[in-house]
Amino acid sequence: MTDSDDIAQSNGRRIMWIIISTLGIVMVGGAIAGYMAEHNAQGGGPLGTAGIVTFSVFAALIAGLGYVIWTNSRKLKANSEPLTKREKLNRNILLGCGIGGGIVGLTISLNSTLTASSDADAIDLFLNSSIPPLAALLLAFFWGVIMPVISWVWHKRAIDEQEASAYRDGAFYAGYAYLMGAPSWWFLWRGGLVPEPNGVAIFILFAIIWAAVWYWKKYH
Repeated sequence: MTDSDDIAQSNGRRIMWIIISTLGIVMVGGAIAGYMAEHNAQGGGPLGTAGIVTFSVFAALIAGLGYVIWTNSRKLKANSEPLTKREKLNRNILLGCGIGGGIVGLTISLNSTLTASSDADAIDLFLNSSIPPLAALLLAFFWGVIMPVISWVWHKRAIDEQEASAYRDGAFYAGYAYLMGAPSWWFLWRGGLVPEPNGVAIFILFAIIWAAVWYWKKYH
Protein backbone atom coordinates (compact mmCIF):
# COMPACT_ATOMS: atom_id res chain seq x y z
CA MET A 1 0.00 0.00 0.00
CA THR A 2 1.42 3.39 -0.99
CA ASP A 3 1.58 6.52 1.12
CA SER A 4 -1.19 7.98 -1.03
CA ASP A 5 -3.42 5.00 -0.24
CA ASP A 6 -2.71 5.37 3.49
CA ILE A 7 -3.56 9.06 3.38
CA ALA A 8 -6.73 8.41 1.38
CA GLN A 9 -7.88 5.86 3.96
CA SER A 10 -7.07 8.25 6.80
CA ASN A 11 -9.03 11.00 5.10
CA GLY A 12 -11.90 8.58 4.61
CA ARG A 13 -12.03 7.82 8.30
CA ARG A 14 -11.90 11.51 9.15
CA ILE A 15 -14.71 12.32 6.72
CA MET A 16 -16.78 9.53 8.25
CA TRP A 17 -16.21 10.92 11.76
CA ILE A 18 -17.26 14.37 10.55
CA ILE A 19 -20.48 12.95 9.08
CA ILE A 20 -21.22 10.83 12.16
CA SER A 21 -20.55 13.75 14.50
CA THR A 22 -22.82 16.06 12.49
CA LEU A 23 -25.62 13.50 12.63
CA GLY A 24 -24.88 13.09 16.32
CA ILE A 25 -25.48 16.80 16.93
CA VAL A 26 -28.84 16.55 15.17
CA MET A 27 -29.73 13.46 17.22
CA VAL A 28 -28.83 15.24 20.46
CA GLY A 29 -31.14 18.04 19.36
CA GLY A 30 -33.87 15.45 18.85
CA ALA A 31 -33.18 14.07 22.32
CA ILE A 32 -33.59 17.58 23.73
CA ALA A 33 -36.93 17.90 21.95
CA GLY A 34 -38.07 14.55 23.32
CA TYR A 35 -36.96 15.45 26.83
CA MET A 36 -38.87 18.74 26.71
CA ALA A 37 -41.96 16.98 25.35
CA GLU A 38 -41.90 14.65 28.33
CA HIS A 39 -41.23 17.56 30.69
CA ASN A 40 -44.23 19.47 29.33
CA ALA A 41 -46.38 16.35 29.53
CA GLN A 42 -45.64 16.25 33.26
CA GLY A 43 -46.79 19.82 33.77
CA GLY A 44 -43.80 21.84 32.58
CA GLY A 45 -42.41 24.58 34.78
CA PRO A 46 -38.79 25.34 35.70
CA LEU A 47 -36.25 22.58 35.32
CA GLY A 48 -35.08 20.95 38.51
CA THR A 49 -31.62 19.75 39.38
CA ALA A 50 -32.03 16.61 37.28
CA GLY A 51 -33.14 18.69 34.31
CA ILE A 52 -30.18 21.03 34.62
CA VAL A 53 -27.79 18.09 34.83
CA THR A 54 -29.44 16.49 31.80
CA PHE A 55 -29.12 19.65 29.73
CA SER A 56 -25.51 20.01 30.85
CA VAL A 57 -24.86 16.52 29.48
CA PHE A 58 -26.58 17.46 26.22
CA ALA A 59 -24.45 20.61 25.96
CA ALA A 60 -21.28 18.63 26.67
CA LEU A 61 -22.18 16.10 23.97
CA ILE A 62 -22.77 18.84 21.41
CA ALA A 63 -19.49 20.54 22.33
CA GLY A 64 -17.62 17.23 22.14
CA LEU A 65 -19.07 16.34 18.75
CA GLY A 66 -18.26 19.82 17.48
CA TYR A 67 -14.67 19.34 18.64
CA VAL A 68 -14.48 16.02 16.77
CA ILE A 69 -15.66 17.76 13.60
CA TRP A 70 -13.10 20.53 14.01
CA THR A 71 -10.10 18.32 14.79
CA ASN A 72 -10.79 15.85 11.98
CA SER A 73 -11.36 18.61 9.43
CA ARG A 74 -8.04 20.21 10.40
CA LYS A 75 -6.22 16.93 9.70
CA LEU A 76 -7.64 16.37 6.22
CA LYS A 77 -4.92 16.36 3.57
CA ALA A 78 -4.34 14.99 0.12
CA ASN A 79 -0.68 13.96 0.46
CA SER A 80 2.36 14.42 2.66
CA GLU A 81 2.91 17.93 1.33
CA PRO A 82 1.21 21.05 2.71
CA LEU A 83 -2.36 21.56 1.57
CA THR A 84 -2.83 23.52 -1.63
CA LYS A 85 -5.34 26.37 -1.87
CA ARG A 86 -7.79 24.04 -3.63
CA GLU A 87 -7.44 21.39 -0.93
CA LYS A 88 -7.85 23.96 1.83
CA LEU A 89 -10.97 25.31 0.13
CA ASN A 90 -12.37 21.78 -0.18
CA ARG A 91 -11.68 21.10 3.49
CA ASN A 92 -13.17 24.40 4.62
CA ILE A 93 -16.32 23.93 2.53
CA LEU A 94 -16.86 20.43 3.93
CA LEU A 95 -16.29 21.74 7.44
CA GLY A 96 -18.63 24.68 6.88
CA CYS A 97 -21.37 22.45 5.45
CA GLY A 98 -21.01 20.05 8.37
CA ILE A 99 -21.28 22.85 10.90
CA GLY A 100 -24.10 24.51 8.95
CA GLY A 101 -26.07 21.27 8.73
CA GLY A 102 -25.59 20.70 12.43
CA ILE A 103 -26.78 24.22 13.22
CA VAL A 104 -29.86 23.85 11.01
CA GLY A 105 -30.78 20.51 12.58
CA LEU A 106 -30.11 21.77 16.07
CA THR A 107 -32.14 24.93 15.46
CA ILE A 108 -35.13 22.91 14.31
CA SER A 109 -34.77 20.54 17.25
CA LEU A 110 -34.51 23.34 19.80
CA ASN A 111 -37.50 25.09 18.27
CA SER A 112 -39.39 21.83 18.69
CA THR A 113 -38.85 22.08 22.43
CA LEU A 114 -40.91 25.28 22.45
CA THR A 115 -43.82 23.62 20.67
CA ALA A 116 -43.56 20.23 22.38
CA SER A 117 -46.86 18.65 23.35
CA SER A 118 -47.64 15.64 25.46
CA ASP A 119 -48.86 13.50 22.55
CA ALA A 120 -45.95 13.98 20.13
CA ASP A 121 -42.75 11.97 19.94
CA ALA A 122 -39.31 13.41 19.24
CA ILE A 123 -39.22 12.33 15.58
CA ASP A 124 -42.63 13.85 14.86
CA LEU A 125 -41.57 17.06 16.59
CA PHE A 126 -38.40 17.29 14.52
CA LEU A 127 -40.09 16.62 11.19
CA ASN A 128 -43.47 18.32 11.53
CA SER A 129 -43.52 20.92 14.30
CA SER A 130 -44.14 24.51 13.25
CA ILE A 131 -41.33 27.06 13.24
CA PRO A 132 -41.51 30.87 13.32
CA PRO A 133 -42.03 32.47 9.87
CA LEU A 134 -38.75 34.42 10.07
CA ALA A 135 -36.80 31.27 10.91
CA ALA A 136 -38.54 29.44 8.06
CA LEU A 137 -37.56 32.21 5.62
CA LEU A 138 -33.95 32.23 6.82
CA LEU A 139 -33.63 28.45 6.61
CA ALA A 140 -35.25 28.37 3.16
CA PHE A 141 -32.92 31.16 1.97
CA PHE A 142 -29.90 29.30 3.30
CA TRP A 143 -30.91 26.02 1.69
CA GLY A 144 -32.34 27.37 -1.56
CA VAL A 145 -29.95 30.26 -2.32
CA ILE A 146 -26.72 30.02 -0.34
CA MET A 147 -26.24 26.26 -0.65
CA PRO A 148 -26.40 26.29 -4.49
CA VAL A 149 -23.71 28.99 -4.54
CA ILE A 150 -21.52 26.98 -2.18
CA SER A 151 -22.07 23.87 -4.30
CA TRP A 152 -21.08 25.74 -7.47
CA VAL A 153 -17.87 27.03 -5.86
CA TRP A 154 -17.11 23.55 -4.54
CA HIS A 155 -17.53 21.96 -7.98
CA LYS A 156 -15.61 24.61 -9.88
CA ARG A 157 -12.77 25.46 -7.51
CA ALA A 158 -12.39 22.90 -4.74
CA ILE A 159 -12.54 19.33 -6.08
CA ASP A 160 -10.58 17.24 -8.55
CA GLU A 161 -11.89 14.91 -11.23
CA GLN A 162 -11.83 11.85 -8.95
CA GLU A 163 -14.08 13.51 -6.38
CA ALA A 164 -16.33 14.92 -9.09
CA SER A 165 -16.73 11.42 -10.53
CA ALA A 166 -17.53 9.99 -7.08
CA TYR A 167 -20.09 12.74 -6.57
CA ARG A 168 -21.76 12.03 -9.93
CA ASP A 169 -21.88 8.31 -9.14
CA GLY A 170 -23.57 9.11 -5.83
CA ALA A 171 -26.17 11.20 -7.63
CA PHE A 172 -26.71 8.39 -10.15
CA TYR A 173 -27.38 5.70 -7.54
CA ALA A 174 -29.44 8.01 -5.32
CA GLY A 175 -31.53 9.09 -8.30
CA TYR A 176 -32.32 5.49 -9.22
CA ALA A 177 -33.11 4.67 -5.60
CA TYR A 178 -35.57 7.56 -5.56
CA LEU A 179 -37.16 6.62 -8.89
CA MET A 180 -37.66 3.03 -7.73
CA GLY A 181 -38.28 3.54 -4.02
CA ALA A 182 -40.65 6.51 -3.86
CA PRO A 183 -43.31 5.06 -6.21
CA SER A 184 -43.02 1.66 -4.51
CA TRP A 185 -43.72 3.30 -1.14
CA TRP A 186 -46.65 5.19 -2.70
CA PHE A 187 -48.15 2.00 -4.19
CA LEU A 188 -47.82 0.11 -0.90
CA TRP A 189 -49.42 3.02 0.99
CA ARG A 190 -52.37 3.06 -1.40
CA GLY A 191 -52.77 -0.64 -0.71
CA GLY A 192 -52.90 0.03 3.02
CA LEU A 193 -49.69 -1.87 3.73
CA VAL A 194 -47.38 0.92 4.92
CA PRO A 195 -47.72 4.43 6.40
CA GLU A 196 -48.23 7.42 4.11
CA PRO A 197 -45.06 8.47 2.22
CA ASN A 198 -43.09 11.13 4.08
CA GLY A 199 -41.29 13.66 1.90
CA VAL A 200 -38.68 14.51 4.53
CA ALA A 201 -37.89 10.84 5.13
CA ILE A 202 -37.50 10.31 1.38
CA PHE A 203 -35.18 13.31 1.15
CA ILE A 204 -33.05 12.04 4.04
CA LEU A 205 -32.77 8.56 2.51
CA PHE A 206 -31.86 10.12 -0.86
CA ALA A 207 -29.11 12.19 0.77
CA ILE A 208 -27.77 9.22 2.77
CA ILE A 209 -27.49 7.03 -0.34
CA TRP A 210 -25.80 9.83 -2.27
CA ALA A 211 -23.30 10.48 0.51
CA ALA A 212 -22.61 6.78 1.08
CA VAL A 213 -21.84 6.12 -2.60
CA TRP A 214 -19.70 9.27 -2.81
CA TYR A 215 -17.75 8.17 0.25
CA TRP A 216 -17.24 4.62 -1.05
CA LYS A 217 -16.17 5.71 -4.54
CA LYS A 218 -13.77 8.34 -3.25
CA TYR A 219 -12.04 6.41 -0.47
CA HIS A 220 -12.11 2.77 -1.63
